Amino acid sequence: MTLQGGSGEGVFAAVATPLDAAGRVNVPLLARHSLDLIRRGLHGITLFGTTGEGPSFTVDERRAALDALLEAGVANHQVIVATGAAALGDAIELTRHALARGCSRVLLLPPFFFKDVSSAGVADAVGTVVEALDDPRLRIILYHIPQVSGISVDHGAVKTLRERYGAVIEGIKDSSGNLEHSLGLIERHPGLKVYVGAENTIARTRAAGGAGTICGLANVVPEAILASFAGDSGNSDETVAALLAGVGSQPFTPWLKALLALRQRDDSWRRVRRPLVEAGPDALRALPPALREACPDLAAG
Repeated sequence: MTLQGGSGEGVFAAVATPLDAAGRVNVPLLARHSLDLIRRGLHGITLFGTTGEGPSFTVDERRAALDALLEAGVANHQVIVATGAAALGDAIELTRHALARGCSRVLLLPPFFFKDVSSAGVADAVGTVVEALDDPRLRIILYHIPQVSGISVDHGAVKTLRERYGAVIEGIKDSSGNLEHSLGLIERHPGLKVYVGAENTIARTRAAGGAGTICGLANVVPEAILASFAGDSGNSDETVAALLAGVGSQPFTPWLKALLALRQRDDSWRRVRRPLVEAGPDALRALPPALREACPDLAAG
């Protein structure tokens, strides 16, 4: 199969995963949502990342959802597949399947059960996936989200992996939320595509040479995120800031799904996989009244 190209730069929604009443992936809704985001200008979606509750789904569920999404009309070059897993064998299988379906870019979280892992251990874990597949088409985006995974993909691991595997290590998603760390990745690793997860760092990192963003708010305000990426944000920065203030200290994924339920007028979006718990009826109350003017369908009652 020929893999589709594209620069890989841009705005990718860390797409949320809708569930049906039985707790299974609601593939038709996932496909409609993904295609709508792309129609509205996003460069693509990232499937089964943290916002998409990826580690809560089995290998078979994740493979089947990718198959169905592609069959529904999402192009393979528009999908970054998150293939990280606690077991390296599962990560290898998910990555092999993504490549077989023409999705060359994968977002790879190192195994995350054991904490305090060394830089060398992280590099060896990622290297195990690369060497098991032995496929030059593969393009890995390393996934740094230490506040959730407990695992850091540090500068040493990045340097080691790029020296060993060259172009296969295409980028890194920095979800630390630390702007200085993101800027440091751009400065210290020339040619590495650096994506950020924190929406309020998109413009600064893009101006410094960053590749773009893989973020959750692109699910609900894709135009505002695109404006930040383009450096022409206008009032979009205020919209993004209001949404980030609105989530506060709440768990992000249930809150985002409550927002999707409101925007799409579909309460099925509220469902989450355990151990997460659905957002309560007051989850969106902290959204400020001023947001009504910019995004009236995001206003919470």
